[in-house]
Amino acid sequence: MKPLLALALLLGGCAGEGGSGMVRAPSSQEETADTAAPTVQPRTVACAAAEETIFSCKTANGRRISVCADENERTFYRFGGDRLELEIEGGEWAQVAYSGGGEAQIAFANAGTRYIVFSRMVRTNFAPGEPNDPAVSDGVIVLDGAEVAGLRLCRDPDTVPVQYDAAERHFTRVEELFTYETERADRDE
Repeated sequence: MKPLLALALLLGGCAGEGGSGMVRAPSSQEETADTAAPTVQPRTVACAAAEETIFSCKTANGRRISVCADENERTFYRFGGDRLELEIEGGEWAQVAYSGGGEAQIAFANAGTRYIVFSRMVRTNFAPGEPNDPAVSDGVIVLDGAEVAGLRLCRDPDTVPVQYDAAERHFTRVEELFTYETERADRDE
């Protein structure tokens, strides 16, 4: 897939409540034969019953973000609405503790674009004797190189935040977070 096309289509979806087109490039069969029947049933965005859900939520405009592990230990980032718009296999994860919270991130790369799924809790009140008042946020931040290309926050009461034990089992762990730009989620709440 051409990275600029994928990024432009995803940003169209991240920019507002409107929809975006499919992010994957059509196969050569689709380009040349509109009547050809697909040989593989398309996947859904949500994790299948046989897959382990490592992260899952819906955004304000109804798009789903999922991170799943299949029975063959393959891991996937999926994004889309009624149909799958983007799927990336692979990934690696990182986590860090904060005073009064912490953050977990799972990063997937597609050419020069990285999709970083995150779950974070940060302390918002440091006054002695007062409650912590944590800010909790989950979502995906899209980086084009080092630049933030989009941020999509979860707005779903049934959000499954990053499952630390599952991430540890299925991904290679790195020592540093992939980005600290996820703090933008605190301002976008």
